[in-house]
Amino acid sequence: MNPIGILHLNTERGWRGGERQTLLLALELSQRGYLNWIAARPQEPLAVAAEREGIPLLNVRPWGEWDVVSAWRLARFAMEKNVAIVHAHTGHAVGMGALAKRWSRGSLRLVATRRVDNPLSRHPLSRWKYAAVDAMGAVATRVAEVAVSGGVPRDKISVIHSGVDRTGYPTAVDRTRLRIERGLSAQEVLVVNAGALVAQKDQATLIRAALRVRKDRPEVKFVVLGEGPLRPRLEALIRDLHLGSTVFLWGHRSDVVSCTAMADIFVLSSVGEGIGGALIDAMAVEVPTAATRVGGVSDLYGSMDAPELTPAGDADGLAKNILWVLNDPAEARRRIENGKATAERFTAKAMADGYERLYQTVLNR
Repeated sequence: MNPIGILHLNTERGWRGGERQTLLLALELSQRGYLNWIAARPQEPLAVAAEREGIPLLNVRPWGEWDVVSAWRLARFAMEKNVAIVHAHTGHAVGMGALAKRWSRGSLRLVATRRVDNPLSRHPLSRWKYAAVDAMGAVATRVAEVAVSGGVPRDKISVIHSGVDRTGYPTAVDRTRLRIERGLSAQEVLVVNAGALVAQKDQATLIRAALRVRKDRPEVKFVVLGEGPLRPRLEALIRDLHLGSTVFLWGHRSDVVSCTAMADIFVLSSVGEGIGGALIDAMAVEVPTAATRVGGVSDLYGSMDAPELTPAGDADGLAKNILWVLNDPAEARRRIENGKATAERFTAKAMADGYERLYQTVLNR
């Protein structure tokens, strides 16, 4: 039986959760005998990572979602390589994938991954592209519900959670060494956040929470990992609140998981999330977590009423949650143990299992 060919399409710039998940899935499927290609912008982090990992790369430079020339090249490549499925890993990739499917003369199936809980556009072109999707993987229950409300048939959607590959992850016993390697003392009390500096991640609320935490625990330091267009605004907020010795923006890091492992608590302050892959990383390295009550995050905690969760934009509530963990070792231990159990379920292997079932369903149709 010939191996099934999958073309993973992700034309985003930079490196965020979706690009990481694209690479993890391609790697896992390759180990199972699938033929995988990644279509990405040349020299962007996903393309560089694919080449480093030995996954064949198709360079694409679309001017936008509806670049018909790039879509035609995609369809031609897929037919030449006997690709069975184009897997669109972002919303913008779905449009190009839908055009490629149309030009493949029926030889291609289109699978999409939905990673955000934003409502689907009601624009006719948006409706057309999602109507072309043969099946969709939603990263969380809430994401699936929003897609259904946007017009995607429920029987086309499977909830397939994001996962992590913990191979090579640091462990709790490495925490002191990790801090010293990064110029910190073993005694520092650290709150860590990771995410692009964009409105969705709402680090501004975390910074305001830091001001409240400092009143009770002035020694606590906040480290924010990530880069983005809101850096100047966040720097100004830190200055205005006189938090220069409390909150530190470390920028883009290639060692995000190791930095996360240093933390006494990892905090996600987002106003919207698909599922929050950075939380899974924190759980995997045995760090207690706190997060906002948004999107698909509840899939990680079992309920929107979990004590780890506070309302989005509530700096006071977030500060109280952080202090609860820092001041109560039993609560910190409870969150660590629950997180370890969660991380054992949210793996790259489990994610690949879900997509393998989805692919087979689509091909059997």
